[in-house]
Amino acid sequence: MRTLSGIRRRNGTFRARAGTALAVLVLLGGAGTAVAAGPSTAPNATATTTAPPGQPGDDATQSERLAEELRKNPVYVSADRPRRLPRSLAPDIAALAERTGVPTYVLALPAGDATLLALVHDRLGAKGLYVLIGDHSSVTASAFGVDVPVEEARRIALYGTPYGAGPLAAFESFVDAIASGRDRAAARADELYDRYHEDGKPDLYISSTDRQDQNLLLGLAVVVIPGLVLALGIRLSRRRSGRPQPAGKTAGSTAPTVAAAKASAAVSLSKGPGRASGKAAAKPKAPPRTTWPATRRRGVLPVTVVATVAAALAVVLAAPTVFPQTVDSPYLDVTQHDLDARVEQVSAGLSAGPVYQDPSTAHMLTAAELPAIRQRIAALAPKGPVHILVTPTDSDDESGGNSSILLARVHQRTGQNGVYVLIDPVSGRIDLNTFGTDQDAARRFMRLESTVHYPEHRNDGDLQVVPRLDRALDAVAAARPAKGYDSTNRDSELPPLRDNRLPGLFSSDFGPGIMLGTLLLGALLLIAWSAIAIARGVLRSRRTRAAGPSSPQPAGSRHATALPSVRQLRARAAADVRELTGRLAAADQDAPGRARAWDCLDAAQLLADSGVGRPYEATGAGNLAAVAVLARAGLAALRGDLHPALCRLNPLHGGATGGKVPRWLADNGIGPGSAQLCPVCRDAFRSRGADRDTAAPAARREATERLLRLPGADGHGRTAWHEAGHVLPAAREGLEALILKARESASVQ
Repeated sequence: MRTLSGIRRRNGTFRARAGTALAVLVLLGGAGTAVAAGPSTAPNATATTTAPPGQPGDDATQSERLAEELRKNPVYVSADRPRRLPRSLAPDIAALAERTGVPTYVLALPAGDATLLALVHDRLGAKGLYVLIGDHSSVTASAFGVDVPVEEARRIALYGTPYGAGPLAAFESFVDAIASGRDRAAARADELYDRYHEDGKPDLYISSTDRQDQNLLLGLAVVVIPGLVLALGIRLSRRRSGRPQPAGKTAGSTAPTVAAAKASAAVSLSKGPGRASGKAAAKPKAPPRTTWPATRRRGVLPVTVVATVAAALAVVLAAPTVFPQTVDSPYLDVTQHDLDARVEQVSAGLSAGPVYQDPSTAHMLTAAELPAIRQRIAALAPKGPVHILVTPTDSDDESGGNSSILLARVHQRTGQNGVYVLIDPVSGRIDLNTFGTDQDAARRFMRLESTVHYPEHRNDGDLQVVPRLDRALDAVAAARPAKGYDSTNRDSELPPLRDNRLPGLFSSDFGPGIMLGTLLLGALLLIAWSAIAIARGVLRSRRTRAAGPSSPQPAGSRHATALPSVRQLRARAAADVRELTGRLAAADQDAPGRARAWDCLDAAQLLADSGVGRPYEATGAGNLAAVAVLARAGLAALRGDLHPALCRLNPLHGGATGGKVPRWLADNGIGPGSAQLCPVCRDAFRSRGADRDTAAPAARREATERLLRLPGADGHGRTAWHEAGHVLPAAREGLEALILKARESASVQ
C-alpha cells in the first residue's frame, strides 16, 4: 500500500530537487514583492502549470490569493459565511469605503489579523487603508502610506457598536470615525471607552428568549392590573358599615351612644336605693329604632366594570408601543447567488487540480507537502478519483454546518464521481464521502478511530492534518467493491434561511403569564385583606384604650368566645370578682344597684369558695362560669343595668335586652319562646337574614357558633351551658334564680 510517507522515502532525490526549485521560486517571489510599484506589477511567483492564466496555483499562499482578489476588486467578501456575511453586502461595503477619503481595501473573512493584512499589502504592493472585517463583526485595520486615525477608529467600532448590530454597522462606525479626523476620533474613542467600562454596550436587538419574557410580563399585566382595578372598585362600592344603626345616625357612624347610657343610668338612680327601686329601675327602656343601610353604593359597580375593561384594553393596545421590537438581528438579503458562491468557487478550484484550499483561511497544506499529496491522489485514481477540499464549515455557511450537504453540492456542481475529502482548517475535522465509486471507502473511513476524524488536543496547536489525511487515504486504498453502496443522488437541499422575525406579542409564554398572573393577583389580594384586617384591629384596640376603663363596653366583649377553657374561666372569674369587690367598696351607699351588686358578689364568693383548698381550684367549669356571670351582673348593676334576664345563648354576654329569641330557635331547643337574647346576638341573627319564623342556614350556623359550651368534667368533650352542672342552668330563669341557686348550692356543700 502506497502512503504519503512511503512516497517520500522512495522519492528522496525528487524531494531534494523539488525543494531546491521551490526555494528559488520563493526567492524570486520575495524579490518581486520588494520592487513592486503597483498592483499590476506584482509577479505571481508561486503559480503552477495547472493554474489558469493569470491565476495563482492551488499551492499559492493565502496572502497571494487574497492579493489577487483585491487586484480584481478592492472589496473581497468570503463565500464561507453567507448566512452572516453574504457577498451581496460587497456593494454596500464599497460605498462605505469610499467615505474614508483614502484608497481602502477591505477583506471580509471568517478569521484573520493585522499580520495577514501586512502580508496582503506586501503581495499587492499598493498604498492605502487595509481593513479586515472578521467573525462576530470585529474590525482590524492597518494603514500603509496614508495618515488616518486607524487605532482611534478601531476603538470606536469596538466600543461604540451595539451588540448584535452586524458587520455592516461596525464597518460604518469605523468609516465615520476615519472620516471625522484624528482629533474628533480620539475624543470620541475616549468617551466610548469610559462609557463602556461604566455601563457596557447596549444590545441593539432582543432575542427570542427576551420576547418570551415580554409575553410572560404581558400575561401578568393583563390579569393583575384589571384585577386590582376590579377589586378596588368592589371595595369602594361597599358601605363602611352593614350593621344596624340608631335612627338619625349615619351609616358610617360607629361611636358608642355614651349619652344614652348615661341617661339610662340617671333614670335608674332617680328611683332611689333599695331592692324595690332596683326592680323599678330594672324595667328596660324600649330599644332605639334601627335602620338597615344598603350594602352597596349605587353606580360604583358599573363604573368599576368599565374601568376594568378599559385597563385590559390599555394593556393590549400599549403592548406594541412598549415592546416595538420585531426582529432579533439585522435583516440580511441573502440571495441564491450568495448560497451558491462557495460551491462554484470550490468547483472551479477542483477543475484546476485535485486539491482546493479556501483563500479565506490559512492554508493547512503547505507548498512543500502538496507534491506528495498529489502523487498519492494520482495513485488512488482507480479507487476515486480523490478530491480534497480545505474549507471551513460553520452554522453560518450555506449548509448550516452540514458537511454531507456541502460535499453533495460540490459533487453535483462538478459532475464528477469519486471520493471527496473535506478538511476544516479551523477545527481540523476530516470528513469523507464517496459518490458513484461502488467502493466501501466511506464505510472503512467511518470505522477508523476518532483521532483520524478529529485532531488530538496539543499544546502547540498543531492539528496534525497531514498524518491524519494519510490515514484517511489509506482507508480509500483499502476499499473493496460494494455495488450501489454510494449513490450519486444524495440530499443536497440547503436548510431554509433563518427567519429573524421575533415571535408575535401575546404568544408563546403569554398563556403561562396569565396563569401566573392569576396566582399573583390572589396573593396580592390576600396580602391586602390581611393588611386591612390588621390595621382595623390596631385602630380598634387604640380606640378601646383611648376610651378608658370607665367607658361602658358592649355586652360580652370580654367574654366573646363561646368555647372557653377551664383555665380561661378560672382567670376570668377571679378577675371579675376582684373587680366587683373593688367597685362595690368605692360605690356610693345610696347607689340604686348597690343591693343587687352585693347579692351577686355574695353568691359568687360563696360559689367560688365552695370547693376544698384555694378558691376556684376545685370548682368545675359550670360553677366557674356561674361565678363569672354573677360578677359581671354585679358590675352591670353598679352601672345602672338591672335587667333580670340573661342572654339565652351565652349568659356571659350579660343582660338580655335584645328581645325574645326567634321562633325557629325555640323550636330547636333554645327556648322557651319567652327567652331573650342580648343585643349582640340579636344583631348577628338579623345580619344573617333570620326573622321570627324562618332562618337562613347562615343564621343557624351563627346560633351554633354563639351557644356557650363548657368543657366536660373529664376534660374531654363539651356540654351546652344549660346542661353544665347544677347551678348555671338556673340562669335560664333569670339572675335572681341564679343567685338563689348559688347560695343553696354553697349551703349544701
